[in-house]
Amino acid sequence: MELLDSYLRAVKRYLPRAQSSDIIKELSDDLRSQLEEKETAAGCPLTDEEIAAFLKQHGDPMTVARRYRQDSPSLTIGWELIGPELFPMYLILLSINLVITIAALTIVSLSMRAQITWQTFTLPVIIQIFCVTLAFMAMNVVKRKFPQPWYYPPAEMAAMMQIKRGYSISGLILWSPVLLWWLALPRFPSLILGSAAAHLVLAPSWHNFYVPILLLVLASISQRVLNLFYPDWTWLLPVMRLLINAASVPVLYFLLFKSQPLVLVAAAFQGVPQYEKLAEAVNGSLVWGVFGPWLWGYAGISALVYAWYCLPHLRRLLRGKAGASSATVSQSPEK
Repeated sequence: MELLDSYLRAVKRYLPRAQSSDIIKELSDDLRSQLEEKETAAGCPLTDEEIAAFLKQHGDPMTVARRYRQDSPSLTIGWELIGPELFPMYLILLSINLVITIAALTIVSLSMRAQITWQTFTLPVIIQIFCVTLAFMAMNVVKRKFPQPWYYPPAEMAAMMQIKRGYSISGLILWSPVLLWWLALPRFPSLILGSAAAHLVLAPSWHNFYVPILLLVLASISQRVLNLFYPDWTWLLPVMRLLINAASVPVLYFLLFKSQPLVLVAAAFQGVPQYEKLAEAVNGSLVWGVFGPWLWGYAGISALVYAWYCLPHLRRLLRGKAGASSATVSQSPEK
């Protein structure tokens, strides 16, 4: 049962490693027994949709894994920021992102023959921790308000689960201000330069990547709008996210390596040492912080994740075409 195996792998991901094999064996035997009883009662094999409905009733993998954990780690500072259901996934994703960020920074620094210091990693790592933590805090709030949503469902099951309208709405709430910010940026550079905009200007190199990034943001918003009205288009989310994140990697590479400097000293202040140093500092924070390798690594990881979620849709498409071809052959008249 491909769906069940995918479900069990997802549960195992959140279990303590020492006991995971024994727990999964016990859970597998239990679930397979229940499914066999349902097949016996129905008198025919269960469809994928019926198996998916059964597994949804059993619970999302994070919640199921928590039942078998003696410890329930969470992030709490006076109040719960990230609950015990989400905390294992938070640690997994944060660890992956930090490893990719540090590795990317090291490779880039070595290739540019730049000196590697603690300052090289500090800002990107802080931004990564902040962004991942903030995202999971938002997910925790939603999970408390809607107690049974599925986060990161197994890929095989995700293809059969409608995109929740709340998920699309939250994405629109997040990305609409980003779109407005990016549209306003050319006219109001202080939105990214802050008080330094009085002495610095955006370099002409901004024109090289401004439109590509705008198109990527528009594509992200369009996907959420379409899924808001067509939640059963489950293929749209992984396909669009795969394309957007895959396209982001070369755009960010071009931004990082081919578009420096991003800001220049305004004409009236050129040649003044303090403003030259200010421009250098702002360029560094943009290239290694806001648009740094951490974002490049995040886009690459996301592309791989959504490629994995695209596979079940591709398999179903190929099976459908194969079934249609077989039906056409069987219906063709014999000569």
